[in-house]
Amino acid sequence: MLFHTSLHLPPAAVPDRDGASRVMRQPNYRIGWYIPHQLAALTHFHPEVTNEDFMGVLHEGQALFESVKDAFSIIIDNRVVAMSAPVSLSQMRQVVPYMHHPLLRWVIVIKPEELALDTTNLPIETEGTVHLKNVSSLAEALSYLQQVTSNIQWHLADETFFSNILSA
Repeated sequence: MLFHTSLHLPPAAVPDRDGASRVMRQPNYRIGWYIPHQLAALTHFHPEVTNEDFMGVLHEGQALFESVKDAFSIIIDNRVVAMSAPVSLSQMRQVVPYMHHPLLRWVIVIKPEELALDTTNLPIETEGTVHLKNVSSLAEALSYLQQVTSNIQWHLADETFFSNILSA
């Protein structure tokens, strides 16, 4: 299988320690390779991101990037996420270990659709060899990466990765 993804099945009733049935919540995200070993992606399915979701993103992302051998970038799709302001590269690096990966080059963050923010006025943030750019759409994220990278094999893109949101 070329693309690592999380399974997103309907919630299942699972007995807890007392034998009572409870519904397990499915993750509110998908993280994996949009283009194998070159462009990772993270997308969300609804506005609420729980601590459980955040921990899942950390663990799955760490596992995903363990085998990376060449420079790679990440698109973080926050179009449906409820947040009041963009997160800086410095803030991300404080809580997300793989933001320090020595082969990570670009982090492109798609802002929430509900956030009234002109991303064209936001500076590109740089720490070491990692750059962060905020954009307004998936199309803008992909277009920008095509401008600033030369080695990405775009023909290998998983066109279904962002299918949870039809508009780009």
